[in-house]
Amino acid sequence: MLILASESPRRKVLLEKITPAFTVIPPCVEELDSGEELFELPEKNALLKAENVAERFPDAFVIGADTAVFAENRMLGKPASAAEAAEMLALLGGRSHRVISGVAVVCAAKGVRRSWSTVSEVTFKELSTGTIREYMEKVNVLDKAGAYAIQEYPELLGAAWSGERENIIGLPLERLTGVLKEYGLV
Repeated sequence: MLILASESPRRKVLLEKITPAFTVIPPCVEELDSGEELFELPEKNALLKAENVAERFPDAFVIGADTAVFAENRMLGKPASAAEAAEMLALLGGRSHRVISGVAVVCAAKGVRRSWSTVSEVTFKELSTGTIREYMEKVNVLDKAGAYAIQEYPELLGAAWSGERENIIGLPLERLTGVLKEYGLV
């Protein structure tokens, strides 16, 4: 049995690209949002999520994931308000930032506990107040790390990137596919 420990509809769609056979069970965890090793938080959160669900389903292989945007040595999570989302987009405009997704695969019964991080770099054009407003009218920015979704209206952001696009969306598939193949799950 394969479980995706996530409430993200985007992660569900991405995982469906490599296998239709999985169940979605949201984890019950409080995510870490600070610490000395900021860039390690997505991987630590992914492991927390996977282990939380694996405790309830020890025979299942559980996938946990967490994505964060990093700019100016700050971690940008999901904005709490429209004003905060506009601030985040203004900060990202005209510069490059990193998107880090942590992924974990856990199966308690088989002693499997693997985790890793994938990094992509994204660059936006300068974003005017009008462009930010237009983007926020078209995209639900409040449920997205960094207040944007690379797959929604990237032309407004002038978005260019290096690295795996699925990582920026929230679930890097390249290495995950290989790990799942090792266990005969895809």
